[in-house]
Amino acid sequence: MSKESVDEAISMYIEERMAKGRELAITHFLASLYLKEHSEGIIECMRRVRGLTRYYIDLTKVMLNPFKGPEVAWLFSMLFIAVYACFLISVDEQRPLGIALLSGTLVNGAYLVRNMTKKWCDLHVMLAIYDEIVQIADHELEGLA
Repeated sequence: MSKESVDEAISMYIEERMAKGRELAITHFLASLYLKEHSEGIIECMRRVRGLTRYYIDLTKVMLNPFKGPEVAWLFSMLFIAVYACFLISVDEQRPLGIALLSGTLVNGAYLVRNMTKKWCDLHVMLAIYDEIVQIADHELEGLA
C-alpha cells in the first residue's frame, strides 16, 4: 500500500471523525484499509498507518506552540502600531488619526488573537485524533498477530 493511499485513509478518518462520530469513522477507516490492501499485506499497511500517524503527531507537536509562526510577528506589529496610535492621540492635531488607528489596531489584534486561539485548539483536537488512529492501528495489529 502506498503512502498516498494511507494518507488518504487517515484524512478520511479525520473528516468523518469530526463530522459523524468515532464509531462510524473507525468502521469506514478499517473498511477502506482492508479493501485497498489484500490480507497478506494488511499487517504492513497497519504498521505504515501507525508510523505515518506518529510522524504527524510529531509534526503537530512542533506547530503546537502558538508563539511560533507569522501570527506573532503580526501581533507585535499591532502592539507597536497601538503604541504609536496612543502617541498620536496625545497630539491635538493628530487625535482623529490616532483614534482611527487605535480602533483598527484593536479590532485586528482581537481578530488575530482569536485566530491564534482557534488554531491552537484545532491542533490539540488533531493530536487527540492522531492518538486514536495509533490506538486503532495497534489494536488491529494485536488482533492480526
